[in-house]
Amino acid sequence: MHIGRDVNFVDHLYVDEEYCALISIGDSTFFGPECMILAHDAGPEIALGAIRVGTVVIHPSCHIGGRTIILPGVEIGPRTVIAASSVVSRSLPADTVCGGRPARPFSTLARYLETHRQRIEGARTFEYLDYESPDLAPERRAALVSAARAGDVYMVGGRSAELKEIGGSERTPLETYVPTPPTAARSRQEQR
Repeated sequence: MHIGRDVNFVDHLYVDEEYCALISIGDSTFFGPECMILAHDAGPEIALGAIRVGTVVIHPSCHIGGRTIILPGVEIGPRTVIAASSVVSRSLPADTVCGGRPARPFSTLARYLETHRQRIEGARTFEYLDYESPDLAPERRAALVSAARAGDVYMVGGRSAELKEIGGSERTPLETYVPTPPTAARSRQEQR
């Protein structure tokens, strides 16, 4: 299994242990809670006596929303955002925002980010380090809740805090040696 630098592994991330050698996770990838990465499909085993096995390649800088299931034989392009509770059953292109069951692109990453840039300009923002604590002071909690009830709010500075190692989620170290990741498997037709 290849795991890049600066990857976060949240609680309850399931990685197919039996076939983990077929899984590659690129640098700076984020997983929401309760995601699953499967490199095998046992569906045909009872009827056919065989299981399907395939690589899973997640390129760098992807964001995988909570409870997403990634199935074998897929490649997720660099800088892809996947909405929560999606099922990735086929490869997804780079620089897209995808979602659904099965997951499909519904926006470019550029359009998605521009939409949020515009929203941030008009929204209430809170500094991540001042508001991320589970022991948040009652007056700060009240201010955050009140603002969120009035509309979208944005927490800013969280990624900067993670890079400085003063807040945020735990990630694989930035300075760790990372071997060359596997490439996506070629289809049988391509191999002929």
